[in-house]
Amino acid sequence: MDVAPAVSIAFCFLVLPGFLVVLASRCGLRAAIGLSGVVSASVLAVTGVVAPYLGLDWNPLTLVIGTAVAALLTAAVRLLLDRAVRRPAAGSVPATRPAGAHAAGSSRLASSGAVREAAGLSAVAVAACLIGWRFIQIFQQPGYISQTADNIFHLNVVRYMQDTGSASVLTAGGVQGTGPAFYPAVWHGVTALVADTAGIGIPEAANSVNIVIGAILWPLGAVFAARVLFGNRPAVMFAAAVASSAFSAYPYLLVDWGVIYPNFYAMALVLPAVALAALIIRRAARDPRGAWILLWLALLVCPGLALSHPNALLVLLVALLPLAVSAYAGWAVPVFRRPAPVRTRVWCVLAGLAGVAVLAAAWVALRPLPVRDFGNTWQPYQTTAQAVGEVLLTTHALRDAAYATAVLVLVGAVALLRAKTTRWYLAGYLLIALLFVFASGVENSPLRTFLTGGWYDDQNRLAAATAVLAVPLAAKGAVVLADLLGSVLRRVRTPRRAAAIVSIVAVLATLFLVSQETTVRPAVQEAAKRYTLGPDSDIMSTNELAMFEELTDIVPEGSAVAGNPWDGSAWVYMVSGRTALFPHIQTPMTPERALIAAHLRDAATDPQVCDALEELNVDYAINSGELIYLPGNPANEAYPGIAGLDGVPGFEKIDQIGTVELFRITACD
Repeated sequence: MDVAPAVSIAFCFLVLPGFLVVLASRCGLRAAIGLSGVVSASVLAVTGVVAPYLGLDWNPLTLVIGTAVAALLTAAVRLLLDRAVRRPAAGSVPATRPAGAHAAGSSRLASSGAVREAAGLSAVAVAACLIGWRFIQIFQQPGYISQTADNIFHLNVVRYMQDTGSASVLTAGGVQGTGPAFYPAVWHGVTALVADTAGIGIPEAANSVNIVIGAILWPLGAVFAARVLFGNRPAVMFAAAVASSAFSAYPYLLVDWGVIYPNFYAMALVLPAVALAALIIRRAARDPRGAWILLWLALLVCPGLALSHPNALLVLLVALLPLAVSAYAGWAVPVFRRPAPVRTRVWCVLAGLAGVAVLAAAWVALRPLPVRDFGNTWQPYQTTAQAVGEVLLTTHALRDAAYATAVLVLVGAVALLRAKTTRWYLAGYLLIALLFVFASGVENSPLRTFLTGGWYDDQNRLAAATAVLAVPLAAKGAVVLADLLGSVLRRVRTPRRAAAIVSIVAVLATLFLVSQETTVRPAVQEAAKRYTLGPDSDIMSTNELAMFEELTDIVPEGSAVAGNPWDGSAWVYMVSGRTALFPHIQTPMTPERALIAAHLRDAATDPQVCDALEELNVDYAINSGELIYLPGNPANEAYPGIAGLDGVPGFEKIDQIGTVELFRITACD
């Protein structure tokens, strides 16, 4: 199947809404491109929540309306701000001047604005090719699916949105059959839109969306952040682009482990949000009135981060904490060192207390489990010393050291220590790295869960966050090494431009070759093992898929199908649209569900079973007879009443493909 149209459609949904909204703010083309992904996430999220209240179904037209409203509102805010400050609108946010760092060593090639913009887009295109190629290797075929537990839920949510016509995060959890419930489901909403618009299956739509997120959205934000932090040199842009493809923990880990697609999407949005914060502080220091429109964009960014996955907002808070403290200190210290009105000092104290309160409230509110449940989360897998070693070697999960990125991150860290205005970014990176150390290498305790509970104490999520923040550091390190090499080449009478080009190409080629072979290739091979669709696939086999596809014509709408979710039947709903009694391996057990799971085969002799079946509209049952997911897990043996129904009184076999059998329940007729 050709999924190029689906990828193009996914690109439009994931990028264009935010691009148009930021353009309406008149903050410049570069800001519109760099912030397009993270603002699009907010447009998608808010439109999905509001649409049901307006009686609008989830479709491209609804998204167009949401985009138009956001763009018009942004244009109105810009107009009001321009009038309030009584001056003509600023032409462009200086989004790419270095945050306090000079652009010494810039070649003449970077002197032209048009060339710089072409270089930026070219850099993103290079990363898109590198990462896109790897994602194709992971997914292998457009219709292959990650045969993992979390993906059962994710793909079912997409179907739920298609069926209900709603992409609201307030109701997405209703796919479990227990009523509307919150779930951060912006990724699912985009995937549902792509599936409907392109007329393709949910697996194909999911893979198309993930390719756009990993190969385009992610390097787009990484390059933008590097430009904001370290300047507009082509070397900076290409270094960020290549570095964005060089870590195993992101973008590759989150389409492997779990899988946790919402986290994968959300992490791609963090760096442009960090860059926006840096722009706000920089503009506020130079021209406070000009920072208001950037603050409006920051307000627009927050819903997308929070509703794509709250983890992203937590990562952003940690990364920006040093910047916020530094900015506050720059304001507060002079207030108390010099004579100042009491009112000013009071406001200064209140602002500090408010900041602490907001951070504390967010830290508590965004943690999914209370601290007292610290024993129910992911456990550490190594010692503290080993965890520190993994940070230094830019690796995780006891994988081989990633020497290429480790060297560049270290060089970049040293460079940032020497540049006072960017030390805050290094401090933010170290704070996230410290949380990874706690999650992976500190004994389980209430303190550990207090610090890392927002990530479920899961080292994989924090490994990804650490890698995300490491990319600009690696890019800075690459540029520093290239400049050193260039200075050596110039000493042997190499022309300046040639020395600059040769040096950056040499450094980035080394980074590419070493990282791709020793770090990325093993990660991609490991991830590819999860994506299958064959006779012996872990959860859903080709026989099961064929049976589920036939259910659309056999099972009437409104009838539910009982089956052991551990043998693939949880995907009955995703494939056929017919209700699965157990749509996930962790479906909450109501008394009726528990009775059916344990005693369905006794329906002919136990009236209580028939009562439960009638209550839940269960008229059919399915037996796989194939491999059970995670054999040996006691949880997959909790459905004895649904097993071995062939020949049992009250069950009529009406279809069979391989060992997969479909029964109509006649016991209660």
